Amino acid sequence: MTKQVAKKEEQEIVLAETMPAFMDANSGRGNEDVTVDDLSIPRMDVIQSLSPQRKKNDPAYIEGAEEGMLFNSVTQALYGTEVAFIPVFFRKEYVVWKDRDAGGGFGGAFPSQAEAQKVADDLGNDTHQVVDTAQHFGLIVHSASNFEEVVISMAKSKMKTSRQLNTLCKMSGGDRFSSVYNIKAVEVNGDKGDYYSMTVKRMGYVSEEMYKVGEALYNAVSGGERNVNYVEAEAEEVAEGTEAY
Repeated sequence: MTKQVAKKEEQEIVLAETMPAFMDANSGRGNEDVTVDDLSIPRMDVIQSLSPQRKKNDPAYIEGAEEGMLFNSVTQALYGTEVAFIPVFFRKEYVVWKDRDAGGGFGGAFPSQAEAQKVADDLGNDTHQVVDTAQHFGLIVHSASNFEEVVISMAKSKMKTSRQLNTLCKMSGGDRFSSVYNIKAVEVNGDKGDYYSMTVKRMGYVSEEMYKVGEALYNAVSGGERNVNYVEAEAEEVAEGTEAY
């Protein structure tokens, strides 16, 4: 006699988009040993024609990614062509990268050109280069109460946008995180081919809630609790940062 086994019905997994009331948002259990070295602020960048996010056989591939889209390097979220951005903290760095043709790789980030160049020379200046990089830590504003921490790394052709953003921040007065700016991806016709860069335009002053969130991120970055994770950024930086743009 064959024994009949009832098939257990599979239940659909339903995940909440907001934290349920039974959870404690301030607990943080399980994260006791997480340090700044284990955290990273996602990078926001613009997708180029050769970006790994467009190659289906690349681990960084993002479905639906197209040239000129802004994206998050960690969550792989696509933002479209423009976002509202609150700049919070600026830091100038000199980053050593190994050329992509030589295998790619991060060689270090330094506060001065001289320090970075010495490391590049020691590693081999025929395969390594120093990239003058402006790190803009800040918040993407999705709504009046929904913010996302990101850092925009601006190098080479994007340094023009970096200077424009810094100038607007100075002209606006007050803390750096006092105003919201529109960051938009734009196509540029260059001598070595077309590529996408960014433009920036001031939108207005932040709300009190935005100001407090910006202040909290400022304290975290200036206090060393947040940083750029160059290991995670390596694929994008090597692909983008060492090109003509």
